[in-house]
Amino acid sequence: MKKLFLFLTLFALTFSLNNVANATCLVGDVTTSTACFDGDDKNVSVDVLNAWEGGSGAFNFNDWEYLSKYEISEGLDVTVDIGLVISPIVESNSGAWSFNTDTWDTHENIMIVLKDGVVKSGPMWFAYLLEDECSSGTWTYPEVKDLSHLSVYGRRGDVPVPEPATILLLGSGLVGLAGFGRKKFKK
Repeated sequence: MKKLFLFLTLFALTFSLNNVANATCLVGDVTTSTACFDGDDKNVSVDVLNAWEGGSGAFNFNDWEYLSKYEISEGLDVTVDIGLVISPIVESNSGAWSFNTDTWDTHENIMIVLKDGVVKSGPMWFAYLLEDECSSGTWTYPEVKDLSHLSVYGRRGDVPVPEPATILLLGSGLVGLAGFGRKKFKK
């Protein structure tokens, strides 16, 4: 009976440790991320992310858009200006990242992807889904690898499009004119 109890305890401990390790992708880290996974494709792109897991896409979304990338050796590559900043800007194993908070006004989900600088073995990139409204944090890479680049992807999802200020201004002007005309008509 003691052997069975010991076996079940070890099995449960091993299972829980594996789940904790998988929750952090075993390697690397991005603060404020809610989920992550790793990939062994040589290159990561929006096409790879949208076709992930047989077409269901990264984090079960297949409508990701490429926003910005900071490549350590070449600097910033911008498709959408989100004000991406990454430090340090030399090959390193850890640093900080940030982008404009208003990026969340147009995107429901944002993902950061860390790509290896020197591929030795194992996964070549790691994708992290950010917590809502998070626009800064830190990144860490294992000592055996250096960061090549950090890319940011977003998906618009069901983010409501804000009403243009001109329509609001026109509407308030018409209401004001109607009120002014009504007041003048009553006299």
